[in-house]
Amino acid sequence: MASKYSKKNINTYNWLRKIPHYITIYFFLYPFYKIWFRIKIYGRENIPKGENLLIASNHLSYFDPTIISLTTLAPVAYMAKEELFQIPVLKQFILMYGAFAVDRKKLEISTIKTAKGIIQKGWHVSLFPEGTRGTEGSIGKIHEGISYLAKTTKTRVLPLGIVGSSTKRGPITVKIGKPIDYTLKPEEMKTQWLEAIEELTGFKSKDLEETRAESDNKEAVLQNS
Repeated sequence: MASKYSKKNINTYNWLRKIPHYITIYFFLYPFYKIWFRIKIYGRENIPKGENLLIASNHLSYFDPTIISLTTLAPVAYMAKEELFQIPVLKQFILMYGAFAVDRKKLEISTIKTAKGIIQKGWHVSLFPEGTRGTEGSIGKIHEGISYLAKTTKTRVLPLGIVGSSTKRGPITVKIGKPIDYTLKPEEMKTQWLEAIEELTGFKSKDLEETRAESDNKEAVLQNS
């Protein structure tokens, strides 16, 4: 059964709802991250103007969603795991800022419809392909939902690498990669995103390490045959 928090009234994602986002970004997030975490952001020129995107980032801490808003300087609707909507105070806050639920085990139709509608209303949609927080230095296994969502909504994926958000005082470094085309095959999209995050963060992907090991083994067998 689909979560009630994955179904949203798309008409509420209008210009009026964008105002709190801009106020938060420029008056709260910018000074907070600049002073406390000494944040540095690179690659904003890779964000296409006039195009709404699926922003897919690695995930290290609860600060990451607000870091993404600061990085893009635009309203972003977040795909949040269902469990977060069970926390009373947090639930009200993330609902106010446009979050909607996603089942980490499977991508529900209601979630896809919500994401598509929000993008059509002129918002970016953000998700964490790892599904949960990871650790500095590594990229966990990712879910296939990112490729399916991109193809279904016909939206390019913007890879975004975050380093240092799990530390108490930073510094935090954010690097933005180039958009990944949604017309690619799912496996190609997954590989391109992982390779981009590896390059942007310097972390190593477990998925890519396994793929490379399999490829090396096959090559060794062919050479010895």
